[in-house]
Order: sequence, then C-alpha cells, then structure tokens
Amino acid sequence: MLSVNEDGGTNADDSPREILVRSLIAQSPPETPWTWEPRPDVWLLILAIAAGYVWSTTRLRNNLERPPPPPARAEKTRFFIGLQLLWLAVDWPLDRLGDDFLFSAHMVQFLLITMVAVPLVVSGIPGWLFAELTLPLAPVLRLLTRAPIALATFQLVLVGTHLPAVVELYSSSSVVHLGLHALWVLSAGLFWLPILGKEPLVSPLVPAGKVAYLIAATVLPTVPASFLTWATTPLYDSYAEAPRVWGLSPTDDLQLAGLFMKLGGGLILWGFIAWVFVSWTAEEASRDRRRRSSRQSNDASGRGPGIVEKSDA
Repeated sequence: MLSVNEDGGTNADDSPREILVRSLIAQSPPETPWTWEPRPDVWLLILAIAAGYVWSTTRLRNNLERPPPPPARAEKTRFFIGLQLLWLAVDWPLDRLGDDFLFSAHMVQFLLITMVAVPLVVSGIPGWLFAELTLPLAPVLRLLTRAPIALATFQLVLVGTHLPAVVELYSSSSVVHLGLHALWVLSAGLFWLPILGKEPLVSPLVPAGKVAYLIAATVLPTVPASFLTWATTPLYDSYAEAPRVWGLSPTDDLQLAGLFMKLGGGLILWGFIAWVFVSWTAEEASRDRRRRSSRQSNDASGRGPGIVEKSDA
C-alpha cells in the first residue's frame, strides 16, 4: 500500500512504481471549478421547457374549445428571463462550484432557483395554461397551494435540504442532486402560487394576506442563517475537505452562506412585500379616483338640461 510522508517525500522502502505514482500525483494540477463542463442534459431540459411553453401558448391554445387570449408580452418576458436564470443556476460553473467546492455557492443556487427564477416563471404562465397542464391534479394543487400549507412545505424543504446529512448525500449522489433541485423548484412553485398564481387554478391572496404571508416567510430562515453566520467550525465534511477557492476557509464559506441566506433571501422577500404594498396602494388610489369620477358624473347628469321639473299646474 502506498505510504505518504507528511512532507510529500518518498520512503526508503517504496517501490519504483509507488515512487512514480506519487510523482505523477504531485505533478497533476489541482482540482478546479473553472474547467468547462458540458451539461447536455441541462441544455435539453431547458430547451424542452421553452419549446413546451411556445407550443402550449400557440398550438394548444388555438385547439381549445374557446381559445383564450395569448399571453401578454410582459408575461412571456418574465417566463423566459426566469428560465434563463434557472439555466444559470443549474449549469456550469455555478452548479460545479455549489456541488464540490463552496457551500456559499450552493446557497446562491438555492436562492437563485427558489427566490428569483421560479417566481418569474410562475408569473409568466397564463392562468388557463396552469389549469390545462394540471387538470388531473387540480384538487390536490388547490389544497397544497393554500397559504399555510404552501408556506409550511417550502420552509420544511428549506431547512430539511440543508441538514448536514442531506447535504452530504447531495454532494455525493447525482440522483439526490437532481432530486433536490426538482424539490426546490416544486416547493418554490407552491410557495409563490398564493402570491403570483392566477384563476382558475389558484385564488391569490388579497393584498393584506400577501403581505402577512411574505412577512411570515422571513421568520424561519433567520434561524439557520444565523447559525451559519456565527459558525466557528465546519458543518459539512464534503465542503470542508474541498479544494479552497478564492482563499475562503471552510468557516468563512459557511458564514458567507449564512449572510446570503439572511440578507439575500430577506431582501428579496422584503422587495416583494414592498411591491405588493405599492401595487395595493396604487389600486386603492385608482379605485378612489373612479368612485369620485362616477359621483361627479352622476351629480352633473342630475343637474343637466335633460331633467324637466313638473309644473305646479
């Protein structure tokens, strides 16, 4: 069996073959995440989703008994931007960094998928298309997209998929790796539907309910985020033993991941809260203007020349 000196040298009793193997290992370049890796499975999946969206909003829509209007340009733009961001999250180099080198890159992946890409994709799918694609599962989806259930499901996935045992499986098994990415997408879809979903599949929350829902979503992630931010020892063996990137130590990497979860995730959620509040305020102001305009029109018509008063005769 090959023995290794602490200083990387050779022992006196090493065979010529062992010395040669050690020499080749010493001369091999260190593992790096920057060597390009083709991911044809990812490319085909993203292209299939894009093609499915185009087909559904054209051919499928035209074949319906009562064809709905095509998706607005803004809807299509949001869908394809979200799909491109999803591609960025699961392809090289971010996926390579997050799998084998940096837990902080893994956290960026999680946030990019669940907090940016998925809500854009969800908001870009017309309500009628959701209904058509999920028709056999409609009763189950109506249950799962109820706000308390959707929120609890996403929070459970967030915490559960970042437990040390699960992360070690994620790093060592391609099947678990693929399964967790799919779980992130599905749980994030359920989470965002009460906010961004459309009739007839989902009845979105009223604005006050959306604000309360999103505020509740900011609470639980602060616990693991704080735990990571103040970590003083490595939590995940696979990341602690990985080659160092950008000079980050294992604890620096954990703390950075905690900051990403706490600040990055929090800023995204509070950004959505601000958007809901601003939209709500603008809608109420518009409704008030319409009511005042209607009252003024009614008052003007009541005083108009078309009204003839009865004579005393």
